[in-house]
Amino acid sequence: MIAPGSSTSTAPAQVPAAEMTVFGSYAAIRSLQTMKPTFDESYLLLSRRFEGRVKPKEEGQVFRVMQWNMLAQGLTDSNPRKNFCKTPPRWLQWETRRYLLLLEILSYMPDIIILQECDRFEFFDVKLRDFGYKGKFKERPFSPCVDMPDEEEGQPDGCAIFYHTERFNLVECVYRQLVNQMQHSTSTLAFALKLEFVEDEHPLFVVNTHLKGGPKTEQTRYEAAMDLNNFVAEHAGPQDLVIIGADLCENPSDRGYDHLITKFKDAYTFALEGKHPSFTTWRQRPTGEEKYTNDCILYSDVGLRVLQALDVPSDAAVGNLRLPSRLCGSDHISLICDFQRVMETS
Repeated sequence: MIAPGSSTSTAPAQVPAAEMTVFGSYAAIRSLQTMKPTFDESYLLLSRRFEGRVKPKEEGQVFRVMQWNMLAQGLTDSNPRKNFCKTPPRWLQWETRRYLLLLEILSYMPDIIILQECDRFEFFDVKLRDFGYKGKFKERPFSPCVDMPDEEEGQPDGCAIFYHTERFNLVECVYRQLVNQMQHSTSTLAFALKLEFVEDEHPLFVVNTHLKGGPKTEQTRYEAAMDLNNFVAEHAGPQDLVIIGADLCENPSDRGYDHLITKFKDAYTFALEGKHPSFTTWRQRPTGEEKYTNDCILYSDVGLRVLQALDVPSDAAVGNLRLPSRLCGSDHISLICDFQRVMETS
């Protein structure tokens, strides 16, 4: 792990509160060395910094959330006519990507990890258990990964949520295939874990969703977002704190996002003082460059406050080949926010 305080360090300069989970972070990074790719290259992380830095109050648990579309291995074809046409194939091999993905997760040691396009859940389930995590997975309806010609790559992707067992207990796992206004099922999954804080058993409802991409599916996304709000209302109790990690497959100016923020707040717009991240995915495809702000972390306005959020890397740090790269195992960057519970006062 890069030494904290160096110019390329990805670690926050200061943990918001002493109770923040940092269990095993340095040991975790060291343990990954046995998995490090054999290519004669340096594999670090994109240089990023935390923004916001609201001082935590003395009372109220602090916890860290990661939201990340990790890029399904079954969608990593790279040649001049397909997908990531400028990404060197060696950076897309599973041997490389599994190292980079775990390196990113364990460098930040989030208490809750929300992943989309996870088609190697068993691998992460085994590896993350060594560092105190447990997780659940639900396959995405009509996963495109099962159509891959290579049997090794043809595993369905889906939504995964991991939680650190020092901070949370699992109460229940719920999910459903979202529907449109005609009550027809869409290809979008809403997947959630009902957790409770170990300290006092207060409920936390963590939701994961990945809406349908494509320029002609804006109406489908809007209707799925409407049903996502219904899903949360049906399953989250009146005292539940709510966190939603999402790849909306649309920019914040579109209707699906607008509908969601009528009920929830956007953690990044708070931490970045009203701005959205300049991008959350950036890739080169044969049809051109794609640079979008598709991902977000939403939260219930009552009961939670945002302390800080990990800002996007600079264009120079990303480089001309864009993502994925030797510094990032996905075509999306991870979003990371530190939250604090707002304790009731008598």
